Amino acid sequence: MTPKQFALLIEKRASQKKITHMEAVLDYCKEKELEADQVGNLINRNLKEKIRADAEALNFLPKTARLPV
Repeated sequence: MTPKQFALLIEKRASQKKITHMEAVLDYCKEKELEADQVGNLINRNLKEKIRADAEALNFLPKTARLPV
């Protein structure tokens, strides 16, 4: 599986189950009986940014400054 395919799979899982992207990754790992560190190389930049945004929204990480787009 490529990182792009993995990101699409996680995006779909997150939207269908109405969970965060990190929860979707962990859900996928649980379903496939994998450790979370085994999918680390499949997480691309876009997915990493979405996970960071979810974590900031939940106050797990300090908010970073963003330019208005």
